[in-house]
Amino acid sequence: MSRRPRLVALAAVFYGLMLAAGLLWGWLRQLSPQWWQIDGQAELSMAVLAGCGLGGLGVALSSLLARTVPGIKELSYRVSLLLAGHNGRDAILLALFSSVAEELVFRGCIQEEFGFWPATFLFAIVHVGTERVWLWWTASAFVAGIGLGLLYEHQGGLLAPILMHFVINAINIHLLARKGEQARRDTLSSTV
Repeated sequence: MSRRPRLVALAAVFYGLMLAAGLLWGWLRQLSPQWWQIDGQAELSMAVLAGCGLGGLGVALSSLLARTVPGIKELSYRVSLLLAGHNGRDAILLALFSSVAEELVFRGCIQEEFGFWPATFLFAIVHVGTERVWLWWTASAFVAGIGLGLLYEHQGGLLAPILMHFVINAINIHLLARKGEQARRDTLSSTV
């Protein structure tokens, strides 16, 4: 099995289990009514605009930081090599799995039960890597967690944070996968 299907399959299993745990938690604690509080077309439109708009802003910010901050540039390069060979479909699936499961657990369960800051800190902590350079990922997850948590509180449901998270992940995964594939091709051509 190539790396592509294996990563997508592992993500499906991991996030499927996370989603199941979140749904069970929400059902047992009767949290699910808060997850989808959208009253009418205007609120739905605002949730979609806020989620997609802030997601686009997150993509622009991460792109700017990856070009200007050396540590984030290094992290971006490493992640791009891990994602090399993944296509747009993979990016959409990985973003869909992560955004739905993580938002349900971190905003829908943890934030509902324990508050904004515990959810934000836990979200950052689960985005810790094995080397010092991965602390940039942790820091960006902390900042994103603040935005996602505030969006959840102000929009009154999970739709806007899920959309924000999805847009950020889908576009960034796709761009990083393309960057990694180009870096891989450049390496192969320079060794020939």
